Amino acid sequence: MVSPNSQTERRDRNIADRVAAKVTNALKTEKGFGPGSLALSALIAGEVAEVVARLPAEQRQELNAHSAELKQRIRRLFESFGRGQSGKISLGIPDEIEPSKGEGLGAIVTSEQGREGLAAIAVHRKLEDWAGRVAGATELSRNLGVARSSLNRWQHEGDVIGLLKGTRKHVYPVEQFIDGRPALGIRDIIKLAKSERTAWLWLSQRNPVLGGRKPIDLLKQDRVSEVVDAAAAYFAAQ
Repeated sequence: MVSPNSQTERRDRNIADRVAAKVTNALKTEKGFGPGSLALSALIAGEVAEVVARLPAEQRQELNAHSAELKQRIRRLFESFGRGQSGKISLGIPDEIEPSKGEGLGAIVTSEQGREGLAAIAVHRKLEDWAGRVAGATELSRNLGVARSSLNRWQHEGDVIGLLKGTRKHVYPVEQFIDGRPALGIRDIIKLAKSERTAWLWLSQRNPVLGGRKPIDLLKQDRVSEVVDAAAAYFAAQ
């Protein structure tokens, strides 16, 4: 049975996601927003909305009564964040620190023992379990009409995502193709993610900043700048 607190948190989380999606849609035509600023603005707006939604009525009334001061404080917070600190937040460090040795590294094991230990706790997953439906060059040519020469060119130029299956064979997530070619914008996401595997993980999962939709679905709708902004904000924080 779901507790009332869990239901409230889930409802508030939906508020944050909906607000972020609406802010994204409202600002995506604004020319003054550079890469990453659109997604960051939407994320902040959603988080603020979540906090306000969870405040008691008395606190909301108090904030409304001091709205001018509140806006000034928010502006100063963002303008001063990281100033002169290279993005670091200063922490109060006590003059005396109690020494601690910790537990150490533990017993040293051989390479074989290490591999056995990893094998005991590792969870083996098939590629298709997380990447969705994939296909090799032959299947893509037969089912989607993708010529091998085109596929090789796209992969060489970074326009398509190929995942290594086994030791040598590359397969391609079918979901990235539309009208027999990869969706526009994939190259930008690969550059931001630094790897094709990471790029596909991000593209194929639902994203709260994008209204709970999968980025690859938006790329297939030619909403490239919106997806690239969200990816730039996400991977810049990694």
